[in-house]
Amino acid sequence: MADAVEQVKERLNVSELIGEYLKLEKSGTNYKALCPFHNEKTPSFMVNVERNFWYCFGCQKGGDIFSFLMEIEGLEFREALERLAERTGVDLPKFQKINPEEKSQKQKLYEILEVSAKFYQYQFEKSVKAEPIKKYLKDRTIKLAQFKEFRIGFAPDTWTNLLEFLLSRNHNLVDIARSGLMVQKDGTSGALKADYYDRFRNRIMFPVIDVLDRVVGYSARVLPGGDEKNAKYINTSQSPIYDKSRVIYGLSQAKMEIKKLDYVIIVEGNLDVVSSFSAGVKNTVAVSGTALTPDQINILKRYTKNFKLCFDMDEAGQKAATKSVQLCLAEDIDVEIILLPDGFKDVNDLVIKDVPAWKKAIKNSRQVMDYFFSTIISKNDKENPKGKKIIAHKLLNIIKDISDLIEQSYWIRKLSDAIEIEEDTLTEVLERVKIKEDKVNQKRPTTQNDEGTTTEKSKIIQLQERLLGLVVLYQKQLTKQIKSFEIDLLDQEHQVIWNKIFEGKTKKISAKISQLEAQINYTYNKEGLEENEIDSGFDWQETCEKIKVFRKEELLANIIKDIKMAEEKNDEESLNILMEEFSKISKDLEKLK
Repeated sequence: MADAVEQVKERLNVSELIGEYLKLEKSGTNYKALCPFHNEKTPSFMVNVERNFWYCFGCQKGGDIFSFLMEIEGLEFREALERLAERTGVDLPKFQKINPEEKSQKQKLYEILEVSAKFYQYQFEKSVKAEPIKKYLKDRTIKLAQFKEFRIGFAPDTWTNLLEFLLSRNHNLVDIARSGLMVQKDGTSGALKADYYDRFRNRIMFPVIDVLDRVVGYSARVLPGGDEKNAKYINTSQSPIYDKSRVIYGLSQAKMEIKKLDYVIIVEGNLDVVSSFSAGVKNTVAVSGTALTPDQINILKRYTKNFKLCFDMDEAGQKAATKSVQLCLAEDIDVEIILLPDGFKDVNDLVIKDVPAWKKAIKNSRQVMDYFFSTIISKNDKENPKGKKIIAHKLLNIIKDISDLIEQSYWIRKLSDAIEIEEDTLTEVLERVKIKEDKVNQKRPTTQNDEGTTTEKSKIIQLQERLLGLVVLYQKQLTKQIKSFEIDLLDQEHQVIWNKIFEGKTKKISAKISQLEAQINYTYNKEGLEENEIDSGFDWQETCEKIKVFRKEELLANIIKDIKMAEEKNDEESLNILMEEFSKISKDLEKLK
């Protein structure tokens, strides 16, 4: 396996892979970009072509091509290796014969969802009961090519057909239950087959496919003319591979066209996406009738920063559009609104009647602030105080989310002119209505604690990592200093890295080594990445002294606690020893400082 990993790295440069997700800019001998893993305005994400690694100074993540793909697509190492090996033509015969018991839980779920998609597709193609669905979709201008491209299926009106089919394919009941395809009966243990029934029955099945072309869940529509009292659409329940806040319907099919055209059209429904494809507009995706989430925005940002929203014109659609716009503006996304001609409630309705009109609506999309200004002002009387107040309140609640201060200032001035209120007054009101503060340009170094939450990376960790980085880069120049270094000054984790460096066992920690090198060679500030000039001897001495000072201060703090305890217990003997130790360490600390 190690040989295969190295072969893949030799055949695929990290900049080539990352360039498919991010817009890379040349920066000296390296590349820089806005980090896809945290929000920022100044690029702190660096790609080093020579060493074939990436690193972000903002969120402290870094590694090689495998770690990048794992991070950005949510893959396990085996999945990333298989994907990149296939791309680079590296043979992985051993990985093609994995023992079923060794498969990950997620992999089992992907297989179950794939089998279910084939089951629903077969029912769609062969079942007589699916004929009305085919006619309905064809009447809505959906072409045969889109039936196959989007893997549209049919869930028969039975209670356990899919369950029986999956069990017959040797899938475990526990895994089937975790897939989101079943519903557990109330009052049952969930241990028996009889405890479950199929979630989807008598519905048109729209598989949700991720960017790696894997089925992760479903959006299921009631049959035309069917009972819509319960829900016109129902979705897969939350599972380890299906998260509604992250899934984007149609992205797998649309991603290349989005990159090519450098903008994405975001609609509400699955049928809107499929019919748009049938009309030849293939950079269209859907968010299932809800507002965009921060996760979905970050995923789409990998492909473009230009969004065109086309939500339904009803009240719910407009609320979703407004919320989506606010989130997009905060992420510095260029947003436009697509307005459908009067009389058409959604994209599919328009495409049925007039494909050219859909393309014209896209071409004539309006800049989002122009749209909100015209619609909000037209609905309220700007000539009376109450109308001015409503207009100002609604527009300022949108303006507040514009991340660029110059652009924000422009729209405040325009609002001032529109309702004849002084800019200073509107600016003051803006500060009052502002719900969230502008995001900072630069994140402080962070690390994860045992609960998985992010905390500020401590000073001592930064110092230890700097020392290890100097060892990696300047081992020969620092031979004498390294020999006399007291390894106990490092915590256990960094002692392990120290030992691996000198034992030459760095393959498994290559991502960490790359991170240590990047932290020495570059500084990240408001202007971006700057290459450092290093005096290895001076930097080593300064870093060592700071670590020693920290350790002495740490020791003093512990002694002070022990002194207080000894005083509470009236333990004179211990108190004398501790006071003597305190005096000695204090003097040592004074010398270091």
